Parts: sequence; C-alpha cells; structure tokens
Amino acid sequence: IYNYQTAIEINPKFSWSYYNLGEALRKLTKCDEAIIAYRHAIKLEANNHLFHRRLADTLQEKGLLDEAIYNYQTAIEINPKSCWHYAALGNVYLQLENLSEAIPCLIQALKIRPDYYDVHKKIEFILKKQDRHKEAQLWKTHQKLPHNWLRKFLNLTEDWEITSESAQKNLTRIKIYSSTQFNLLSSQTIEQKKDHNFPYKKANSAEAFVVVIPEGRGSIDLATSAVITSDNKLVRDVSTGCAEVIISSDELPPINYIDGTVAFLSAKWGGFMYFHWMFDVVTRIDLLRRTNLIIDKFVFTRCDKKFQIETIAALGIKQSQIIESRFFPHIKAQKLVVPSSYKSQKGNLRVSKWGCEFLRSLFIKSQTIIKSSSKPERIYISRKLASWRRVLNEEEVVNLLEKFGFISLSLESMSIAEQALYMVAAKVIVAPHGGGLTNLVFCSPGTKVIEIFSPKYITNFYWEISNLCRLSHYYLIGENFEDDNSGKVPWKPDIIVNLTRLKKMMKFAEVELI
Repeated sequence: IYNYQTAIEINPKFSWSYYNLGEALRKLTKCDEAIIAYRHAIKLEANNHLFHRRLADTLQEKGLLDEAIYNYQTAIEINPKSCWHYAALGNVYLQLENLSEAIPCLIQALKIRPDYYDVHKKIEFILKKQDRHKEAQLWKTHQKLPHNWLRKFLNLTEDWEITSESAQKNLTRIKIYSSTQFNLLSSQTIEQKKDHNFPYKKANSAEAFVVVIPEGRGSIDLATSAVITSDNKLVRDVSTGCAEVIISSDELPPINYIDGTVAFLSAKWGGFMYFHWMFDVVTRIDLLRRTNLIIDKFVFTRCDKKFQIETIAALGIKQSQIIESRFFPHIKAQKLVVPSSYKSQKGNLRVSKWGCEFLRSLFIKSQTIIKSSSKPERIYISRKLASWRRVLNEEEVVNLLEKFGFISLSLESMSIAEQALYMVAAKVIVAPHGGGLTNLVFCSPGTKVIEIFSPKYITNFYWEISNLCRLSHYYLIGENFEDDNSGKVPWKPDIIVNLTRLKKMMKFAEVELI
C-alpha cells in the first residue's frame, strides 16, 4: 500500500496505481478506502471495464447494490464480451431476489462461456427457487435449460435440435453395440450405513453408435461440445453439456474448414483428466474402428499431456492427423464422424464393458503379463502429487499399510504401460478416490480394491469398473472435517483416514499382516 501511495505521489495521473491500491485495500477488507481508490482510477480512465467491475465488486460487498448494478452495467457497456461481468451482475440481482433480471444476465454469461461452473450452480438455484425441481435436476445432470428460457433468451424454436435417430437426409447413424444389461454386485464395507451409490442392481450399458454428418460442424469448450448439421441443427445425443448456448451464440470463433473424413472426439473434461480422457475419448476410437471408415483427421480437445501422447502412439495415430480444439474450437468437415459418448441417465452405466476391454487391448500384451511377475501384489495408490482430494494423513496411512506388505506408488510419474504392469500384478489395491483408479481396467479378475472417499464426495465410477472387470470392490469413508477444499469445488475435498477403521477394513477384506 505504501508503495502504491508513493507511486501516486510521483505520478498522480497514472490510473493503474489507484487501481492496484484499491486491490490491496480490498484484500485487507478496507472497502471504503478501496472504493475511493477505484473511483480515482475511473476518473482518470473512465473506459476501463475492469476498474468499473472492481468498484462494483466492492460496492456489492458493502451492500450498496444499486451502485454496484450501475457499475456492472457500465463495465458491460465497455466490454460486452466478458462473462464475468454478466455473472456478477446476475449475482447482485439474485441478492435482490430479482430473478427476472438475474436470469438473462446468467444466460448471457453462459453464451460467452458455457462451462462457467458458478453460473451453472446459480441457474440450478433459481430453478429450485421457482419450484421447478425436475427442470433443476435436468439442468444439473444434462445441462438442459427450460424450453421457455430457450425461446425467450436464446431465440430457439422447437426445431433447433434433432437426435441421431431422427429421419435426416444429411445424417447417417451406424449402430456398433447394442444396449446390454449387467448385474452389479454391491460394494462391501464396514460402514454401518451403506451408501446408496453401491447397491446390488441391474444397470444398462447404453447402445453405442457412430454418426456421420456431411458438412457437419463441431464446437467445443471445457465442458461443452456441440455437433451441428449442415442445416444448423444441434445433434443432441452426440453433443455434451450446455450445447444449446453454442448453437444460439453469435460469439462463436471463426470456422476452420477441414477436407476429408474427420473424427470429432472432443469431450467434456476430456482434455486434461486421465479418467475422462481414457473413457470419454479413447474408448470411442473403438467405435470408429468398427465402422471401417478411413479417418483422415482426429479432433481432440488437447493432446499435450504425457498420458495423451502415449495413448495416441498406442492407437497408431500420427501427429499429422491430430487437430486440437483448444486451438481450433470451431471446425467444419467435409465429412464429420462422431462416435457416441456417455450420457447421464438413470439406470445407465458410466463406463462400458467394451470400453474396458478396448483399453486393456491397447496396453495389456503377452509380454506385459510376463514382466508383471516381478511387481508387488499389494499397492497403495498415492495422490500426494495431486492438487486436491489428497489424503492429509497419508504418511500414517502408508506406515500402517506397509505392515500389510503394501508399496506406495505415485502413478502420475509412470507411463501407462508401467502402470498397467503394476495393476496386472496387484492382488490388493488401496487408494483414495481419484484418476489413478482408472487403471483398474488392467487388473486381473479377483483383485481386491479398497477405495477411500471423503464423506462429502462419493461416486461410483470405479465400483462399476470393478464389476465389469470382475474385481472385488470395498469402500471406506474418511473423517468429516472443515477446510477440506469442498467449499471451493464440491468434487475436490481432501481426506483424513481413520487408522483404526482402516485396520478394521483390512481384516474385513481378509488382508493379513505380513
């Protein structure tokens, strides 16, 4: 603060010194002084949208909502392409319980950035507030906005979307796998109250197919992908996320036209998370191969991570065939080919048996089995290199597990082929919930899997994989505690393991001391 004040004394006409002073004061919760600093910055540079935005943020914190609204609106007038401004303005209207003004602001933020998580939560909140609980759930699971919102805010009529099964001249659907039903065994646990995520139940593996669209378009961001026909209709069942905001947007990047047959494999979260890459991207190449189509180019969200590069090599795809949608987010192809992807639907499996088998075929060869004989039979998969969902008392956990003959591994430091070696050999695996358990597809039938969760985030992806690969799944729930990261993003809570209960779980799973 002293240095910013000194800078202002030296040059009182430099707006950014006042802005930076305001930022520093705001961090110290000196809102009144920060407001004065921001206003000085605006006086010197009235057309800076960021200055108005920060002033509005601070006014909102002070409860001066009318003034905050004025400054957010000014920021939007100066820079109408900022999703942050619209979202912040929508949030003020929510504070005022003015839903009719909040909704269009939030929708506009989505149109600019469809994967804006905080806006997703706000829309869910509004729908619940309006007692539209079914629509709130539909939005939460499928990112489908209410029809009256689509008409009112996105100008979409009833004929703006189709499915791959629609009678269309400019679309061909090739069925690859039929829908199949599986009996899933319940996960075993010492928990007194069984979690609803792991019951014995019948579940369906959805039909898998490939869609071929002449002159089709594909547009992608972090959590949304839109597949669009030549006559500008969204193909809903091969699009993901809030795709309607893409098809209605006039803010899309320029189209990059690609000659030939192009496989569009960009997927929600598929660009950087191991599980999503393997199951939402790589497995779909199996569908492409079964069409016998010759693919000239492959569009992925991104392909720069070590595990992606290794997988691409295993698939035999040349670097010259790859297009990354992070650089080309809006493409049009002479022939766009889109394999079906997972759709959240009650009773459907998150993963497929054919997908598990395809991943195994890529990395499990006869020599893998031979080489795995020297690997340990009991492994603990560490998340110490992760940024979230870490086991905070991991040192104590590892010390305990070592008495049972476990070796701690950080799989991120290994190639997929190396990870497969360890998984093939393992007879017992203990791990906190995380991407490393994607490698359960490489395990031998009968392997025991003990998955550890935070009580604030429990999901059943790896229980499903365990069932499909004939593994024995167990789960243990960690301690409830504050400051576990869940306040920031709900799927990221850290974990504390109760050692007494872990020992009890070892006994329950018949894992003996060594």
